[in-house]
Amino acid sequence: MFHMVVTYNQPQDTVAFLDHYRSSHAVKASRMPGLQNYTWGVVEPLDGSESDTYLVAQLSFESKEQLLAAMASPEGMEASADMGELPHDGFAMHTYADA
Repeated sequence: MFHMVVTYNQPQDTVAFLDHYRSSHAVKASRMPGLQNYTWGVVEPLDGSESDTYLVAQLSFESKEQLLAAMASPEGMEASADMGELPHDGFAMHTYADA
């Protein structure tokens, strides 16, 4: 499996961010062709401290090639374009293959 992990920084307005993520971005991302698994959640530090990261999402595909094809698809481009509408304060994308 090949995975993409997206971490979103703490937004200024967590309610607006989460509302848009749930109702728009997650819906669009879940439609990407070849997607095997998609999970996301709000970060909850074990020690109760505040994290710089607000939300983490993981998208899983059979291969790197399938992820790249999904990103280039109309559904992937729609999800990517939605990043501009999502009221976030920065994010990072990481990819990896299962060891």
